[in-house]
Amino acid sequence: MKLTNVLCIVIMLVSCSTLIGQTKSDSLQIKETVLNYLEGLNTNDYLRAEKAIHPELAKRIISTNKNGDYKLDNMPWSHLLYNIKTVDFSKMYKAGVNLEEPFKVELTIFDISKEIATVKAEQNRYAFFDYIHLGKIKGEWKIINILWAWTN
Repeated sequence: MKLTNVLCIVIMLVSCSTLIGQTKSDSLQIKETVLNYLEGLNTNDYLRAEKAIHPELAKRIISTNKNGDYKLDNMPWSHLLYNIKTVDFSKMYKAGVNLEEPFKVELTIFDISKEIATVKAEQNRYAFFDYIHLGKIKGEWKIINILWAWTN
């Protein structure tokens, strides 16, 4: 078999293997779920965010002090919803953010496999981004894990 034929077969197998379980409907529902979380945070609409988040959520960030010591801070579901209700998130805006520009979220869906998905969510307003794991539970996508980091 020619090398080009082998390469074509390998490329086809790799591209097809990442599509197992992905449907356009799942992609749209995942996007809606992540938008409910981030737009709910942006407008302090905890009810909207609550629709997106599983009650056993683990939201984590790795913090490092000036000596290089690290800690893993964990924010559960109730803490996140409390913050969405009460925190002024404008204090987390990126430097020089243009408030005239509408709030935009850029999603990268890395993988959808059966009933789990991995997404990166970046937005134009806050100085952080999220890596998000979702699970499809009883036909609905829910955010189960968030690992986030500051952008500056």
